[in-house]
Amino acid sequence: MNFSEEILNTALEMSMEFGENWLRPIHERIHKKYPDISSEDLDKLNSICKKVNQFANNYIYKGGSVINGEIEFVNFNQFKKDILLKYSWISENNLSYLYSQSCYYARK
Repeated sequence: MNFSEEILNTALEMSMEFGENWLRPIHERIHKKYPDISSEDLDKLNSICKKVNQFANNYIYKGGSVINGEIEFVNFNQFKKDILLKYSWISENNLSYLYSQSCYYARK
């Protein structure tokens, strides 16, 4: 199945949730919103979201540097440009959240 940008972005947003759903598979939540998606495609969506998150987290972590004792990360516009080269479907809202979350994890 080729997923629409709407489904991909909904899945990505769900994959980045904090709280009770933090780091939990997105299968149930996606299935509630899109009941016609097969379990095989739910697995594919979950896998895509994991890959996006890992790519973004690694990009920020490896691109960071310490200047005068402060951690500096690549700026958002460069992050956006490079992420969209690989994942052109990611919404502006998800890009912003992905950047913030990746910076958060890189500091840990």
